[in-house]
Amino acid sequence: MSEKPRIIEPSYFSNWADLFMPKIANSLVPSAAKISWLTPNHLTLFSFGLHTLGSILIFISIPYHLILTAILLPLGYILDCMDGQLARTKNMPSPLGDYLDKTLDVLKVFILTASLSYATYLKTGDILYIFLGFTACFGFCFRYYIKLETIFSTINRDKDYLQKSREFRIEQYEKLGKEYEELSKTFLGKLKVLWYRNRILLFIDEAEFILITSITALLNRIEVALWIFAVLHFGIAIFRLFERGHQVNTFSKNLYRPMRK
Repeated sequence: MSEKPRIIEPSYFSNWADLFMPKIANSLVPSAAKISWLTPNHLTLFSFGLHTLGSILIFISIPYHLILTAILLPLGYILDCMDGQLARTKNMPSPLGDYLDKTLDVLKVFILTASLSYATYLKTGDILYIFLGFTACFGFCFRYYIKLETIFSTINRDKDYLQKSREFRIEQYEKLGKEYEELSKTFLGKLKVLWYRNRILLFIDEAEFILITSITALLNRIEVALWIFAVLHFGIAIFRLFERGHQVNTFSKNLYRPMRK
């Protein structure tokens, strides 16, 4: 009898916001699995719909529109975290589901960034915020491209790269899990674990996009979110450009570590 697919908890390589929101999603998966008609693709599409609605509400002036944004965006993200877990729990993985999950994630970043820049432009009349939206979206997508180009370049030099990288990732997860479990037995050790798991505070992805936007929406300061996204995404992209270039040129062993955007 085959082992039932387990729910995967956030790894030690997860970004800071992904260390707790997926856990909320994971706690809901067993209940969702009992709904016979519910499929992972349903969750993916429903998540996308909530995200899009939450993004559009940023610039539509109706009562409490920013509060609704701050509710819908995290809710949509939690559902997005559930689709893969539900696929494993129900034994319903599919190439289409994996494709939709990854491509819609990037599209959601564009929709949110465009909504933020348009809403701020309407509020201030300053075209600078349109430029900031473009910069934020470009930086995010450029990070993806740098990662993919790095992977392709490494595969050309080592045909077994993907398998070696996978094995190293599994080894690192197990190693860090044991180390952190031991450290967590003392107060100073817990502080060390906290630092290890959150030291990449400025490296933001979709989860951080959602949280920062929601917080600034509640404070009615969405322009702050736009500045954060533009500066950090462009800055991270430039950092990655030189970092990956050096790694590819020297064929660094770091290429086999879990590769972030």
